[in-house]
Amino acid sequence: MRIGGFEFSPGLWPTLATLAILPVLLALGAWQFERAVWKQGLIDKEAEISQLAPAALLDVVDSPGPADYRPVYMAGSYDLGRQLLLDNRIHKRRPGYEVLTPLRLKGQQAVVLVNRGWVPLGPSRADLPDLPGPATEQLVTGTIARLPEKIFRLDAAEEPHAGWPQVIQYIDLELIGERLGQAVLPVVVLLDMKDTNGFARDWRPVYGIMPDKHRAYAMQWFSLALVLVIIYAGVNTRRIGKQESGN
Repeated sequence: MRIGGFEFSPGLWPTLATLAILPVLLALGAWQFERAVWKQGLIDKEAEISQLAPAALLDVVDSPGPADYRPVYMAGSYDLGRQLLLDNRIHKRRPGYEVLTPLRLKGQQAVVLVNRGWVPLGPSRADLPDLPGPATEQLVTGTIARLPEKIFRLDAAEEPHAGWPQVIQYIDLELIGERLGQAVLPVVVLLDMKDTNGFARDWRPVYGIMPDKHRAYAMQWFSLALVLVIIYAGVNTRRIGKQESGN
């Protein structure tokens, strides 16, 4: 194929390689753009939900649809004698635990876990922190946490402990219910930042890769696709000499 003073004559192997790689690069770029759109929609939706007025916890749990980031309130008493320490939590670059305190709901047989915030690791793992709290009935407000959809269990990582508080490596509500000997609601509530009965708190949604980063990755894949096309064209194109063009 002649284009002005150039001839494009694609070779077999460069063509096959380009046809194999180019669709992959384009598909990866399109996938990253789709992730950016999905992630932005998730952020916008959860920001909208978090601005709603607090609702009764049981009403939210019993209603259809996602409950993540929904502001809620509930009345009950903390079970300070049977608290849990979620291990490997980092706050301001310091290792520690997040304190999960069961709240016995008023007039109900079930309990809900309230994440009261972060406490630092002691001098050793045998020195568990003191976890004070109110002994009287409380009106608790907070936000329903977004729990991971999958739990990666490392049984060897669990630290068996005969007493309380107990250290756990992940939140498994069914297993926690067995330890407590009581039904546990299928949510965890992040204690309101203004509540004085908690510990260090800086609740921020965790989205992983943000939309801007997804878009940047998409542009990288599309740029690689463009570079591949340019290289393919350059390798398979040659300038036609004067003698050849005159024949």
